[in-house]
Amino acid sequence: MKVRILIAGLLLACFTTTAVARENFVQTFLNRYKAPRTAAVAGAAPLTADQAIEILIRNGALPLTITDMIRLMLESNLDVRMYRFSPLASQYLITSALRAFEPTLHINVGVNRNTFPSSSQLDGATAPSQLNHNYGVGYSQVLKSGTFISMDFSMYRSSTNSVFSTFNPSYSGSLSYRVTQPLLRNWGREITTRQIRVAQNNKNLSDLQFESELIDMVTQAQQLYWDLVMAREDIKVKQRSLELAQKTFSDNRRQVEIGTLAPIDVIQAEAEVANREEQLVTTTYTSDQAQDRAKRVITHLSDPALVLAKLNPVEAIHRPSSGDVMAVEDAIKFALQNRVEMRQIELELQNSDIDIKYSKNQLLPEVDVSASYTQRGVGGVQTIRSGFGGGPIVDVIHGGVWNAFDQIFSNDFRGYGVAVNISIPLSNKAAQADYSRALTQKQVAEARRSLLAQKIALDVRTAHSRVDMNRVRIDAAEKALELAQRRLTAEEKKNQLGVSSTRFVLDEQRNVTTAETTSIQALINYAKSLVEYDQAIGRTLGRHNVEIDKQIQIAGREAQTRRTAN
Repeated sequence: MKVRILIAGLLLACFTTTAVARENFVQTFLNRYKAPRTAAVAGAAPLTADQAIEILIRNGALPLTITDMIRLMLESNLDVRMYRFSPLASQYLITSALRAFEPTLHINVGVNRNTFPSSSQLDGATAPSQLNHNYGVGYSQVLKSGTFISMDFSMYRSSTNSVFSTFNPSYSGSLSYRVTQPLLRNWGREITTRQIRVAQNNKNLSDLQFESELIDMVTQAQQLYWDLVMAREDIKVKQRSLELAQKTFSDNRRQVEIGTLAPIDVIQAEAEVANREEQLVTTTYTSDQAQDRAKRVITHLSDPALVLAKLNPVEAIHRPSSGDVMAVEDAIKFALQNRVEMRQIELELQNSDIDIKYSKNQLLPEVDVSASYTQRGVGGVQTIRSGFGGGPIVDVIHGGVWNAFDQIFSNDFRGYGVAVNISIPLSNKAAQADYSRALTQKQVAEARRSLLAQKIALDVRTAHSRVDMNRVRIDAAEKALELAQRRLTAEEKKNQLGVSSTRFVLDEQRNVTTAETTSIQALINYAKSLVEYDQAIGRTLGRHNVEIDKQIQIAGREAQTRRTAN
């Protein structure tokens, strides 16, 4: 009776629940078995890089700092967009690894009818016939400790034409609980959650791979920026050189007209003007190529040339400073702590340790302890006869499935059991081989770590030496430019005094042009060597405040938007 009241109360509560709540519950439950559809990110959509470019354009030119170029690259570059999704896919694999520990609800319903010829008077009928219905519902789950738990409820309804059947129809039900715990092989959270922990490490590895790709992209963007600066400054140098040659040509032609200079000097000056015009054209073409390469980095357009604005780098050329680099020993320590490759190898070693522990556990025999407890009940229409063998009916007690429920939950009829299952492999060679493989892989990873540390130290020293070399080259180039300018001034004075010729003046002009280009190139090379130095010690992203987590979150929002759109 208590069970009937309890079940009736539950049914009443279900039906009195609001229709909206029931609908929401059903919809939420059914959504678990559909392809995920998540809501788009709330709020206004952020500007795309191309919209940001349009906003920044001034009079057909796009003023750019290095920070602007990196920001535009992160917002729109197709390579960055592609690399963002790898960590996101790895995150889904972690959730997939949890599948082994998800609870399961299983339901079964069946019906069968059988009629067979009688072979004994004890069959209770000349042609015994049975109609059986079976209903079952159960819950099972594997815990992270390796423990398997289950709870199963079953109810059987049977009706027959046999006169020996006391309950007809009869309801026979049971409620069973079972727990199984491995004691040796597959025991403990470290073993059962191996795939989850490996998936988490692999997700971190994917994050680091994305970080590595991002470092390369930011480094490339900076290098392209300084190429733009070099192209702009080189055009200025070539323009000044052309203007100087044109002035010399104009002065010589005027002197020829008044008869103070031979006509051959005009021809030499005119030829030099043509030569320098050709150099300016070549330099302008080189600048256009640098513009296209830089535009590709900051836009997702299929043709970067569709960005019609001219990129105008406004960052000042960096001159050497004492704080540009660390001491070599400090830089090596910093690199060993911050280089992506070192963090990747550490995660690989963690995966190796997980694999070794699992393989070692699999060497053990399988020893499982299980315990079960069952509650039973029976009910139905009970027919009481005066004797055995189909005597006259004395009484009929009308019952049903509720009687079976009453007996089950009153716990009058119960049973329990305990069992130990032992499985011992006789050779175990496969498990030993797997353990040896895991040990070998870790030794290989440790050797790679030592080799990588050596390579990083060499990279840092090389980058440090390149910075020092380019610093010295700046001083040498500026000294050479100063001397070239002094020689040009002296040659021009000699030419005015008539002790030199136009040819020597033009030669010195070319020397000054070459020295100016070399001086600018030395400054650009120094700036590029600092970019390479930051990459070598692992501080590229930190210097420019690029956060990896934020970039991965952007990928997540883009994925949500795409799923919602589909």
